[in-house]
Amino acid sequence: MSKIIVGLHLIWKIVWRIGLFFIVWGTTISLFFVPLGSRLFKWQQLSPISAQFYIDVVGAITILAASWSMTRFIDHRPFRTIGLGTDHFSREIIGGLAIGTVWLGISLVIAWILGWASPLAPVGFSWHILIGTMIAMLFNVFTQELLLCGFIFQTIRRRSNVIVAIVVSAILFSGYHAGAFKGAWLPPLNIFGAGVLFCLAYVITGKLWFPIAIHFAWDVLLGPVLGLTESGKNNLGGNWKMFDIQGPSLFTGGAFGLEGGLIVTITVSIAIFLLYYYKARKLEY
Repeated sequence: MSKIIVGLHLIWKIVWRIGLFFIVWGTTISLFFVPLGSRLFKWQQLSPISAQFYIDVVGAITILAASWSMTRFIDHRPFRTIGLGTDHFSREIIGGLAIGTVWLGISLVIAWILGWASPLAPVGFSWHILIGTMIAMLFNVFTQELLLCGFIFQTIRRRSNVIVAIVVSAILFSGYHAGAFKGAWLPPLNIFGAGVLFCLAYVITGKLWFPIAIHFAWDVLLGPVLGLTESGKNNLGGNWKMFDIQGPSLFTGGAFGLEGGLIVTITVSIAIFLLYYYKARKLEY
């Protein structure tokens, strides 16, 4: 009975901290969106890039503020422990960008070998649109990774263990994208796998830059650069398209995009295994 009580007490300590984090973040972010009302929707129609930039920057700033508040006043620990230290910054960024690029590259090569991906000549390409979208996406990825591997992950890990933290955080990460699944079963599994990969990348370095770089490389190449559907969205840049993906939906993801198919199930599983193997080898020395 005492073990059950201790377990429930630990669960409660995790739950109320996570709940408070969302209350603080939700309250802070509402200050930037509620006053706009319907004007935000009109802004998105008239100038989608600038509106998206505003949304993504506000998301990043407010989640930083919420994370700082929780680490400073609830956990009573230095904010740098959230994972934003700059030791080995360049190495982690370069390594992450390389892994994200190779991960997507292998996924596309598999589709191409199977005859499901054909290169196209981009029509209407614009550096202005691409750069603007890339900057907005950087803030968006930063927000997602701070949500995935930041205060919530660290709260669970400190009061449980790293495996529970990875699994729960990856489930939440998949849940954040639930609106795009539309009843499909494979996309949530792949997004869960991506969440595991990003959490593992964070565990290896103890900082957020490595998973941010992996995530950013994948997202920005898939959507804005190549013009492919990403997480059910096909408006993440200009109207150009550098590949035509046609094949069985089970493998290519159908309306959800490449991320929702068995090709990515395979490549994300390989990436998880390699990072886990690297982590295990690192612990031996």
